[in-house]
Amino acid sequence: MLSSSEAFEKFSIWKNSKIWLNVTVIERGQPEDVLPLRIIRLDEESSLVNVIGRVAHTFGLFDVTGAEFSWEPGRMVVSREDVEWLIFEEEDCISDTSEGD
Repeated sequence: MLSSSEAFEKFSIWKNSKIWLNVTVIERGQPEDVLPLRIIRLDEESSLVNVIGRVAHTFGLFDVTGAEFSWEPGRMVVSREDVEWLIFEEEDCISDTSEGD
């Protein structure tokens, strides 16, 4: 298990490296979604992870308040109350350095 600050350190590495991630979103009673996303902004104080999608540059926001974090190399699982899960997995270490963020 990771602390929230350790998890945000990992998120920050992915953000700064502009790594594309496959993010699996699982909510009880809902179909599973796998989305290609990149982290573009973090707000550790508010426990928010802001992402952009590869398709049509859609934006999203994950609130990870009160979540538990577990880490394996290249993969983080975020879970909350056995009802919601987010699984962030590196997408073959593809990064996009063409943008000047």
